[in-house]
Amino acid sequence: MSSIKTRLEELKTSTMLFGLFFLAAIAVAKTVLLTNDDGFASTNIRAAYRELKKAGHDVILVAPVLQRSSWGGKFDLPDSPTLNYDGEFGYVKAGDPSWGHEADDNRIWYFNGTPSSCVAFALDYVIPEHFGNVTVDLVVGGPNEGPNLSPGFYTVSGTMGAVYTGIYRGIPGISFSGSDFNNSFYKDSLNTAKDSPANIYAGKVVELVDKVLTSGGLPHGVGLNVNFPTVGTLNSKCSDPQWEITRMMGSGIFMQSLNFNSKSGLFDWNVTYYDGILDGCDVGDCGLSSEYEVYLKNDCRSTVSIFSIDYDASINNSNKVRKALDM
Repeated sequence: MSSIKTRLEELKTSTMLFGLFFLAAIAVAKTVLLTNDDGFASTNIRAAYRELKKAGHDVILVAPVLQRSSWGGKFDLPDSPTLNYDGEFGYVKAGDPSWGHEADDNRIWYFNGTPSSCVAFALDYVIPEHFGNVTVDLVVGGPNEGPNLSPGFYTVSGTMGAVYTGIYRGIPGISFSGSDFNNSFYKDSLNTAKDSPANIYAGKVVELVDKVLTSGGLPHGVGLNVNFPTVGTLNSKCSDPQWEITRMMGSGIFMQSLNFNSKSGLFDWNVTYYDGILDGCDVGDCGLSSEYEVYLKNDCRSTVSIFSIDYDASINNSNKVRKALDM
């Protein structure tokens, strides 16, 4: 009799533990809109999609059919119901619809538009028409193929453009950028290797997404900009980069620039650091290091910068200008 009683108590405990684990899984499982600017068939986004789904999230992937890096927040729409050219990696062909989903997965969509318009396509068409207008809890951009550091890239990055488009719509967002410059087709490169940068980044995406969602989310109008260091096969000393809160802005910024190429007769695209842009720190936590200061050390830390879409000047600068204008 005592053995039966003990067994019943064990079953009761197991049932309670299962119930707690089940409730915990429900608590963290949310609807995530996943996008990027490197194309819906790129390796990094497919690794993130796989790992977010494995973590229990309801993931809807909507991303450009073409590489759309550096398009910022530009809003671009298809000018034809069918494609006039092949999509990225030739995965979608000329003559195919300008928008659609994977034949075997209706949660993976492409759109012939910019990252920003992909978010609108998801929120205004895909989700209302195909997913019962489910509430999106978080917009996740990336991981981008290359870093997006400082406000200069906040402005120009298509990945960040997608994220702040979601934030404008009242949905919190996180932009993730890697250091792998991995412009590769997922059918050629996606694997389960532990030292694959795409897989390491995807695991860290899940880690931070879960932190945000289980903590109650981000305040309205606020997002995160994350830059990963080199990892795995690109840096054998770094397989689990640690988080460090940083400032997006330092005393200067990295910004796009150009040079005239006398051989081609055209202009070359460059990135230049412009120092002394600010006289000092006027907004945010002035005690933090800038994200590029931490990133350039390459010591296995991922920068996490908290940004706002409120572009109004600080009260200090606002008062200076009002005084100068006598207004």
